[in-house]
Amino acid sequence: MGGSNLMVEETLKLAYGEDSDLIKDKRIAAVQALSGTGACRLFADFQKRFSLDSHIYIPIPTWSSHHNIWRDANVPQRTFHYYHPDTKGLDFASLMDDVKNAPKGSFFLLHACAHNPTGIDPTKEQWKEMSYQFKVKGHFAFFDMAYQGFASGDPEKDVKSIRIFLEDGHLIGCS
Repeated sequence: MGGSNLMVEETLKLAYGEDSDLIKDKRIAAVQALSGTGACRLFADFQKRFSLDSHIYIPIPTWSSHHNIWRDANVPQRTFHYYHPDTKGLDFASLMDDVKNAPKGSFFLLHACAHNPTGIDPTKEQWKEMSYQFKVKGHFAFFDMAYQGFASGDPEKDVKSIRIFLEDGHLIGCS
C-alpha cells in the first residue's frame, strides 16, 4: 500500500514545490511511510535492491539510527566528514574532499536542513558547490528532511538544499 494519496501529493508539494514540473509530469515515485525512519528504511531497501554494489556515505556525526537503518538493510556504510569540533561548525573542506574522493555513483545521506545532531547546515553557496560536485561524480543524494519549517521557521527556506539539487538536474531521494 502506498498510503494516503492526498498525504503523498501534499508532501511532494512541500519538498518539490507547488509548481514542480516533476510533479506535473508524474516523474516522482512516492509512498507514505511510517515516520522519517520508516522512509529512510524504505529507501535503504530500495538502494540494496536496485544498486546491489553501492554503499551509503553517512555524515559524522549523524542521528544514531541512520547507521542501524542501512546496516539492517545490508547496505555497506562509509562515512564523510561534516562537523568540525574545534570550530563547532561545518567542516566543508573535508566534506568536499570526501565527496570528490568517493567512487563515482556513490550514495550520500544528506540532511536537508537542521542537521541532526549538530543543527549546522551548509550555506546556499556551499549547497551549490556540493550539487556541482555530485553532478561531476554522478553521486546520488538522499535527503533526510525531518525538520523542514522548524530550522528557520520558513518551509521554503529550509528546502533550499533540495531545490538546488533539483535545479541542477539531479535525481534525488527524499524522506
